[in-house]
Amino acid sequence: MKKISFVAALLFCGVTAFSQAVKDRNVIPVAVSLNQVLRMTITNGGNIEFVFNTIDDYKNGISSLAGNPGDGMYKTDFTVSSSTRWALTYGAEQATFLGTDDPSHTLALDNVGFSITNNGIHTFEAAGSLVKAATAGASLFSLPTNNATEVAALQAYPVTLIEDNDDLTAANAGDIQDNSFTLNWRCGTVETDPTTPMNGVAIIDQTPSPTPDRYVVNVLFDLSIDN
Repeated sequence: MKKISFVAALLFCGVTAFSQAVKDRNVIPVAVSLNQVLRMTITNGGNIEFVFNTIDDYKNGISSLAGNPGDGMYKTDFTVSSSTRWALTYGAEQATFLGTDDPSHTLALDNVGFSITNNGIHTFEAAGSLVKAATAGASLFSLPTNNATEVAALQAYPVTLIEDNDDLTAANAGDIQDNSFTLNWRCGTVETDPTTPMNGVAIIDQTPSPTPDRYVVNVLFDLSIDN
């Protein structure tokens, strides 16, 4: 009787040793959608008009700089928000200004110019550098303005105004705190900084003399991914 009980106990232990554990599995899909953000916003100065009323205007021009006619008026403020490297192409959609009274009247684009003030966290490459990424940590590059240090004449579209500095550790992607700028416009100020010089002759001295008219041109700004 004792022998039989012992064998039965061994059989029970063997069954327990070879049984399979029970488990359950569930799947939760996880996705990440990275939507491209690419936005330029003009916050002030979306319409610029220079009105020449005096001989001083014709001789010295009009600008947004302190002490000049229209001090502080001729400014365009804009921001860029981008989730990747970006480039801003700009330019007049025509080769010259055209008269609104008579479209046969023309005025050279280089009578108008601008400088760039950088209001954001991102910084420009050093002045005089034609090589991108020469300055560590600089995120922005502007050839027409010698990296925001010179006055540039208005040019016909397309011209790359601001672009990424091609530095992998300092791409110009960012929000409006990173990329905030002011264009300081001027007309007839005869500023001939070497990179993109304005017209070197005052409007009153130009030959042929510009015909009185209201001259207009649309300036385009095109924000795109900088590859």
